[in-house]
Amino acid sequence: MAIRPSPDLSVKELADQIGVHPVRASDLIRRGYFPGAFKTGAGGQTSPWRIPATAVTEYKARQPQAPARAA
Repeated sequence: MAIRPSPDLSVKELADQIGVHPVRASDLIRRGYFPGAFKTGAGGQTSPWRIPATAVTEYKARQPQAPARAA
């Protein structure tokens, strides 16, 4: 039986996907921009976050699109 990769992202993976620094990504998570994000392990202050891929997709869809540049 094959093991499927987790559909959840780490803070670093989230930061790479949305084009921000990992510290900014952590701030957005704490502010509630990614519903369903959770802390692994004991859930303490230093426990790593996991962010559902669906929350990232929804966040990206809510972002304004840059206007097209004229050639």
